Amino acid sequence: MQEDMHYYGTYAMARAAGLPVKKAQVIAYAAQYVDDSTDNDSEVHKDGGMFETVATAHTNTEAIGNAAADHTEQRKVWVPFHFFPGGDGATMSEKLTCQKDSPLAKEMVENHLRHALKNEDSYGLTLLGITAHVYADTFSHYGFSGVSSRNNKVDSQSFELDVKNPAVKAYIMGKLPGFLSKYAPKFLIENYRRLASEGASLVTGALGHGAVGTYPDRPFLRWRFNYELSDQSSGWRDNKETFLEGCEKLHGFFRTFARKTEGESVGREFSDIRDTVEAVLALEAAKEGRIDAWKQAISDGSLFQPEENEALHYDPYHWREQREDFEHLEHSADVIETDVYNFHQAAAYHRNYTLKQLLPKYGILVL
Repeated sequence: MQEDMHYYGTYAMARAAGLPVKKAQVIAYAAQYVDDSTDNDSEVHKDGGMFETVATAHTNTEAIGNAAADHTEQRKVWVPFHFFPGGDGATMSEKLTCQKDSPLAKEMVENHLRHALKNEDSYGLTLLGITAHVYADTFSHYGFSGVSSRNNKVDSQSFELDVKNPAVKAYIMGKLPGFLSKYAPKFLIENYRRLASEGASLVTGALGHGAVGTYPDRPFLRWRFNYELSDQSSGWRDNKETFLEGCEKLHGFFRTFARKTEGESVGREFSDIRDTVEAVLALEAAKEGRIDAWKQAISDGSLFQPEENEALHYDPYHWREQREDFEHLEHSADVIETDVYNFHQAAAYHRNYTLKQLLPKYGILVL
């Protein structure tokens, strides 16, 4: 999923569930920041305190290339934060394949909800946001895993896209070479119909959904393909229906938290907003147009009663600036009160819980 869902869709579901603006904003910001937190380092303050960050994404060419070559990096970032393992199958590769709303994902969500309630005053809200990102991605990334695997490869000649608007169809097909340019040199993408899958698979080591570009992340898209190894059809993947299911699950997740923290009577039932959410998801448009659709639905009261200070803008540099200000703080401990510190606390907790507690419980040894 992209910013339209991870920030604006998450924010809309949190507000509709009954959470106030400030809490919903922190949750939604953390959900999107999972795709923007690329630093995995530490900084020592002049008073001796240290702030260590946790990379939850790789968004530049060099980092993606490193992830493809470094299996530890795949397992620390791609597996826990973007391709949550479903746990089924006989082989490790099969067990690591992401599944939509799997029992393991549900167990993670339930654990994090309890933990967030206990830690609401510190990193509870950012943990909810990270959980929302990981959980939502199971409704788009299912069928692929976060490690290099032949099972991720697809037949590049088998793509079929069901898009009503010819201009939009041409646009999203044209985006695939741009996506692959993060992974492959130009000679591999000049003829993307022939080389799309091969190029991504070659350079990423068949990592994640690189072979199908951004097709899993577009809410309106109905599409299908064949896996290369098994020649098995994916069947028609109706992103609108799976994203709608994901929105309903996120709304329920936030509703449980809201009722325990804000009162039993808060929020709206998902059935009251389903048609509006479905209409937003069905919009055939680029990311900016989809963001505008969420903003409109939030502002016009279709999802909940809006307030004057609704958080309708995501700035990826806001939390990054908090981190960069660390060295200028009078005391290193002052950073503990910032959202970005809470995010990295939550990210460390989620990664450790997933890789060292939940997955080993089911005989899946990732690290």
